[in-house]
Amino acid sequence: GKVMISFIVWSVYLYLFQLMIPNFLKSKIEYSTRANKAFRNLSESFSIFLALAILSIVLNVDANTQLAMYWLISRVLFLIIYISGVGKKNKGTEGDGNEAQPIRSLVWMVSVVLLVLMAKNLL
Repeated sequence: GKVMISFIVWSVYLYLFQLMIPNFLKSKIEYSTRANKAFRNLSESFSIFLALAILSIVLNVDANTQLAMYWLISRVLFLIIYISGVGKKNKGTEGDGNEAQPIRSLVWMVSVVLLVLMAKNLL
């Protein structure tokens, strides 16, 4: 319970950090655009994570604690990869955030699989 709560709190910190980071990167439009898109991506799965994490506490599903940790790590990696542009292959206008990044896609997929596993453990 308490460990899962700490992962929930850290995920809220990550959410708030990602909410603010585009403002800190305003002078670097390319990074600011990517940071904003990374935040929008997190926003799509954040509520799902919170629901699964809270249900895991309520239903006492300890197996999800480790998955929650991995989900949080994958989301931090996703943010770093997205903003830095690691492994990008240009397919859009430079800096518009639409560049293909296979490693980013892989990390995103891992984060989704982790959510699916958390949901499966609740059944």
